[in-house]
Amino acid sequence: SSGINAEWPLRPGDELKTKWQQLSLPADRIEEILRLGNFVANVKWLNFLSLACTSLESNLTDAVTLLCKILTKDPEGGPARIPYDLFKQLYTYLAEVDGNITQEHIESVVAYLDNDAAKNENMIGPAHFSHSFCPKLSG
Repeated sequence: SSGINAEWPLRPGDELKTKWQQLSLPADRIEEILRLGNFVANVKWLNFLSLACTSLESNLTDAVTLLCKILTKDPEGGPARIPYDLFKQLYTYLAEVDGNITQEHIESVVAYLDNDAAKNENMIGPAHFSHSFCPKLSG
């Protein structure tokens, strides 16, 4: 997973605020995301993006689906898969920030999806974690 950090570097918080304003996104949301993520000077881009998706969606499954659609290399309208290690990193981060999802539940989601990832070249997408047999991402 060292490639993940190299691919998605830290960004200065002020730079993100400027971009956010240029996109005419709600000013209160950027402050909330920076506060929730405890971001001070430099911001881990993927953590910021993850929290931004949760602020735009009504539940964790929809937020992770949006993340997959943004980060996938699949064509538009395709399965929106991302590398399983990246999924685990982002899901675990969001579940821990949420604070209401137990470590045991996070592990049960990951245990269920380990099998799907192994059968799909270590890629995971919304079809896998939205499946009725998969434990709900939100606990």
